[in-house]
Amino acid sequence: MGCSGSESGYYRFAGLYSRVLPLAIVGFALLSGACRLSQKPSQVIEDMGAALDRGDIDRAMTFFSRRLVNQSGVEAFKKDLAKTSAELKEHGGIKSFKVLNESESRNVTHLLVEITRGNNSVTKARYQLVKEGAAWKIDAVALDASELEPLHPEQAVDDVVNWVREKGVASIKDWLQKQARPPICNAPAVDRNSLPDEVRYHDVDDPKVKELLTNALEPVLKFVGCTNSQGVVLYKGQNVYAGSLDGGLIAITPGANYFTGSPPNESIFHNLAELRIFLAREIFRQMIFVETPSDGLNQADMMLRRELKLNYLAGLVSLTIDKDPTILDRAALDIDLFGRPPGIPSGTQGAPDLRQIQHVFGAAKQDYKS
Repeated sequence: MGCSGSESGYYRFAGLYSRVLPLAIVGFALLSGACRLSQKPSQVIEDMGAALDRGDIDRAMTFFSRRLVNQSGVEAFKKDLAKTSAELKEHGGIKSFKVLNESESRNVTHLLVEITRGNNSVTKARYQLVKEGAAWKIDAVALDASELEPLHPEQAVDDVVNWVREKGVASIKDWLQKQARPPICNAPAVDRNSLPDEVRYHDVDDPKVKELLTNALEPVLKFVGCTNSQGVVLYKGQNVYAGSLDGGLIAITPGANYFTGSPPNESIFHNLAELRIFLAREIFRQMIFVETPSDGLNQADMMLRRELKLNYLAGLVSLTIDKDPTILDRAALDIDLFGRPPGIPSGTQGAPDLRQIQHVFGAAKQDYKS
């Protein structure tokens, strides 16, 4: 089989649920008879499929980007992979595998493959891989490119505001009392040896700085009902960021600029109040899941609405704790920059644009005033 071709332009599709995941991934389990590419991204896909074929779900998880895993939650993602692994055994392996297109830029690689399984069914699957540190990670899987862009992004903010009214979310303390506690509240003590390299090898080793960061984030944890902060994993990253790890842990960094001062100065752009917003967004990501599309919407529409819900909730937390609406203006800029995967333009493929983030923060400001 030949391995050639190129494809320009790509997408992100975070709706990796049982409808897509088993069909697309099943094609990569047994590639001994297929064309083996020397490029690392193709090897990542092959190794992921081999792990699923063995039933090694924990190993398979390591080949996906943290953004993609975080979209549905670690435990939900594991369940999808386990189902995929079971269905893989029912499809009779791979009869043929062909790379139709491949294009690679510095931080993003796109693959289009044709898969013929043992039961003679043929599927074309599109994969996107992104760089996390020095490693390629699977960041998107899709069978139908039409699902990659929201059908109705123009009504997303209004839909989120209607959700807020319907669920009584504006009274956030009352709303939280009706919700199950997020997994971070029951997270185990951190074992740094089990953390991703970018977190494990970049510990916040200054006790005073660690104490300052922990104390700054504690109000958010108490707000959602957590009695301890051991679920927060601090690290020195390049940009302000928060992301979920196994067991409910959340890794968070205020960005490289924070560590340049001695002691750190909260007046810098990535201040501690803004960091509280990033932590709140990630905690609510453990509580707010992607809904099933309805009313003429697709999966990308639902992803967009979920992201805007997280921003609204985090905005209310910030207003309640810090009581400073201007913090949301600064945070909106950084969410637009760092709250989406690399290579995905703002406002495309389910990622909210700056205007949508600002509008949903505006709704939070209005609700807080009233």
